[in-house]
Amino acid sequence: MSRFFKLLLLLIILSYLSSCGGKKYKPLSKPTKEEETIKIEDAQLADKVVLVVNSEPVLLSDIEFAKTWFNEKDTKKATNRLIDEILLSQEARKIGISVSPQEIDEAILRIAKANNINNLEEFKKGLEKQGVSYRKLRDFIQRDIQVAKFMQFYLRPQLSKNVLEGKQDLVRKIDMIYIDKSDEKYKEKLQKLKDLNKENFAEIAKTISDYKDISMEVKKGDMIPQLDEEIFKHKVGDIFKVETDKAIYYVYIKGEEKKFVPDFEMKKEDMEKFEKDFDIYIKKLREKATIMYLDESLK
Repeated sequence: MSRFFKLLLLLIILSYLSSCGGKKYKPLSKPTKEEETIKIEDAQLADKVVLVVNSEPVLLSDIEFAKTWFNEKDTKKATNRLIDEILLSQEARKIGISVSPQEIDEAILRIAKANNINNLEEFKKGLEKQGVSYRKLRDFIQRDIQVAKFMQFYLRPQLSKNVLEGKQDLVRKIDMIYIDKSDEKYKEKLQKLKDLNKENFAEIAKTISDYKDISMEVKKGDMIPQLDEEIFKHKVGDIFKVETDKAIYYVYIKGEEKKFVPDFEMKKEDMEKFEKDFDIYIKKLREKATIMYLDESLK
């Protein structure tokens, strides 16, 4: 199903950046303070909230980015696809599915390397030069990974109970604190972790973690190798620390359970049935959702 592979659309962006690499541009004269003020005000007016999906605001820049992300020139169609993605990600959050910062980094780095860009900083600078928001890119990747997990671990088993094959796999429920070493408050945050325990873990995590979605369910292979090994080496109830070159992670293993993990291979007729059921599921989500169009042209 195409929704599983939308990360590949980023190659379009990177291919575009690569093709622009050799071009030379005429340097612009430095703008006056008045011109800079006008540009800032215009940008603030232009990037306004145009849509609200169950209290989640969507900016005009999100819609424009979605057109590239989904490779969809039609604004209304891109908007509808973005709404579907947001609704699915909201459902994923309800059942505790989250995405770690390192998962996002790894997804970006894989795509960057496919375009001969070997590190995130170089990739980030390339995007910024072309006026592409790195933060928005991360947001879209995070949502896509979250939706893919939701589809794999929850929705596909639910919609395909009679046709889908798979296996039972061990899933661990964890809370995680992620602290970036480049954070200017890094040392200050470490001090607050001295009295960390099971009772105050979630409260402290919400206060100091650089990644706010602290609760997640993971199976073996979901995390970076250092974290993955420790999460499945420790027992339920343990709190432990994992340190890498760029960050420190504190993990609390709250529990574990066996869950059905589906195989991706499906017969053609089973896939067709799943897609029909999926469309019905999305329709029901939309029917019970509160979607406010602040820009009527997007309807």
